[in-house]
Amino acid sequence: MTATSGDIVRRRLWTTGAVSLSVFGSLLAVSLTQASETIPDWNSWVGFLLNLGAAATLVWRHRAPTAVLAACVFAPLFFATDATAALIALYALAQSERGVRLAAGTVAVYIASAVSLTYDAHRTRDNSLLTIGSPRADDGMPKPSWDVPLWIPWIVAAVVVGIVVTVALLRHTQFQLARAEQSRDRATKQTDVMRDEMIRTEERTRIARDMHDTLAASLSRISLLAGAVQVGGTDDPEKIVTNASMIRSTAHEALDELKSIVGVLRGSVPAQQGGPQGIEGIAELVQSARAAGLHATLYTDLRPGTVGTVSGHVTYRVVQESLTNAQKYAADQTIRIAITGADIHGIKINTRSKLSSRPPAVPVGSRSGLQGLAEQAHNIGGSFQAGALGDEFVLDCWLPWYA
Repeated sequence: MTATSGDIVRRRLWTTGAVSLSVFGSLLAVSLTQASETIPDWNSWVGFLLNLGAAATLVWRHRAPTAVLAACVFAPLFFATDATAALIALYALAQSERGVRLAAGTVAVYIASAVSLTYDAHRTRDNSLLTIGSPRADDGMPKPSWDVPLWIPWIVAAVVVGIVVTVALLRHTQFQLARAEQSRDRATKQTDVMRDEMIRTEERTRIARDMHDTLAASLSRISLLAGAVQVGGTDDPEKIVTNASMIRSTAHEALDELKSIVGVLRGSVPAQQGGPQGIEGIAELVQSARAAGLHATLYTDLRPGTVGTVSGHVTYRVVQESLTNAQKYAADQTIRIAITGADIHGIKINTRSKLSSRPPAVPVGSRSGLQGLAEQAHNIGGSFQAGALGDEFVLDCWLPWYA
């Protein structure tokens, strides 16, 4: 994790406090030893100087915890001084190391602390941390010296080292949990971004598919009408005027529908404003195809009830694509459309038309419209099949009623 300015300031404050505490402990130890007069002066002063150097190394206790701990345990192991720096170094080691290194460091600090407390126990009672709360001697009486059992310093050292290691391990676990939570939050945010991007991609794909179906149907109808004008020539001016009017009307309808789709994409136009896109618009769709010269029959047998919005939309697109393909590849044949269904059975769409021997009215496409319909049907739990069957092109689609 990247350290913030607040973290850096906090670490510097902790380092300053650790060094200051270590120096204070060393000063306290040398002053108590001097006042006790039970240990040679040179011993306490050498320990004090070594501890000052150890306190300075605490600045790097997180970068090189093993080396810092080795420097901090030397003085209390051999001289009459405190083990404060060693305990601070052990705390840093327990936050970064595990296994053999942590065990060895703990044993070393335990021995150093026990030796330091043993020196402390040999001081006079008024100058010993272990007996400093005992009753003082009367004025004029000699100060009582060490009377603490030998095992007491080792028990106290074990308790102190155990507390330091336990707190360090708990702090390390808390830090790891915080890092895990931050990692989880980052992963959650990334997942949300990816999910939103997938939703946007699916929506773009759906809108592109709707645009394709709308343009394909309208342009095929315009192509057929333009072909009729070309074939008719000037023999029937009234028919030419009628076909030109239908071309214009079809183009306007296509533009209006595309504007509606783009409006829905932008969120500025309600979805229903672009005209009927459900089962209720199929009859008008078939009528428009008939007006363009296509022979089409429509049979519907739907039980009363409200069809799901998505199911109605897919049904409309299936019929639209079937009429478009018939206009492209079998304009001289009759396409028969049958739509049946009920709420307990779902919706079944069947379209069929004879295969034509005439060349297509427009260049052969990629059949991406049928692939898109299959995807839409499967996405809502339906089924879709389309292909040549004998001398007919047959499309069968089943959709759930309430999707």
